[in-house]
Amino acid sequence: MQTLKTPSDGQMISPSVWQLIGAAILANRLVIGWIYWGGFSRRFIYDLRKIDPESPGYLANKLVHAAPGIPFGIGNIVHWLLDHALLLHVSIIGFSLVELVVGVGLIFGVATRFVSLVGMGLSVVLMIIFGWMGTTCLDEWTMAACSFAMTSVTLVTGSGPYSIDNLLVKSGRTERTPWLAWFTSGPIPLPRSRFIQITGLLGLLSFVFTVFFYGFLFDAIYSPLGKRYDNLHPRVTMSDGVLSGDTASVRVYMDRGPDTQGAYIVHASLASKANPDQPVFDYDAKALENKDIVNIADNRFAPYSTCKAIAYGIRCQLGSQATLNFAVPAGAATSDDLVLTLTDVEGKAFSAPLATR
Repeated sequence: MQTLKTPSDGQMISPSVWQLIGAAILANRLVIGWIYWGGFSRRFIYDLRKIDPESPGYLANKLVHAAPGIPFGIGNIVHWLLDHALLLHVSIIGFSLVELVVGVGLIFGVATRFVSLVGMGLSVVLMIIFGWMGTTCLDEWTMAACSFAMTSVTLVTGSGPYSIDNLLVKSGRTERTPWLAWFTSGPIPLPRSRFIQITGLLGLLSFVFTVFFYGFLFDAIYSPLGKRYDNLHPRVTMSDGVLSGDTASVRVYMDRGPDTQGAYIVHASLASKANPDQPVFDYDAKALENKDIVNIADNRFAPYSTCKAIAYGIRCQLGSQATLNFAVPAGAATSDDLVLTLTDVEGKAFSAPLATR
């Protein structure tokens, strides 16, 4: 087929070359399309608990787990969303439907360039929210980085002969309506030089996106591998400690650690800074099972992620926030410099001062 030329733009890419390019990226299109389709189908076909707000398996559970490590202050937005059940449910359904559109569009080659652009946006969202997670490997970061790169490729190439878009190309509609080609597939009015510039720019953008978040979340560009947000070792942040009458209360938030386990509190003690060896109370794991000794209230994100009493202690799941109320023994001597200390099963201690009311 004769190559088109324009006086100012130079040699244009022929329609046959666009077809070859589209055919060459078929595997790329099918794989990333299936991945996005899988995000939708797991919730709406294979495991309906993921879209059931009454189920602990609801997708909100994963958002609760992710929120502690979401950067750029976006974690606060996610927490706000988690506190508004209806808006949260609409967002989850909406996000899932967008995944469906992108997945089906890429698999069948429908509006390929448009759904590719949307897919790049989804990749950015996934990276920011979930990129820090992954206890055995950098799986969430890898998923987001690869999907960004793969959809950037189909954004430029569109689909080839194995697509529904190709019906429009063969009919000549994309040639008569240039904007339709930018939305779907087929030849777009780009000279070879401009095509090379755009593909180079998108390649560089994908590389920068990947390396930036690798360095931001895990270092390891010019320094040893580290993690901005520790997803291996549980950490419990304590705040709002109060001693009121015969109750010592503290707000706990498990803001680091693996989402597959939890922080297992097996010891709690209350003592003054001046006399740490003479505690007001000293509860072991067996005592923490007793509801008369420990009351757990205001589980903010229940039932998705909670603090609760289990055999031999208290388990707080990643992202959970709750108030722990400890009974103070009758007649115990107290002071104004009390510190409440919780110790987990690994021996790590978390402390907070208590204000007296």
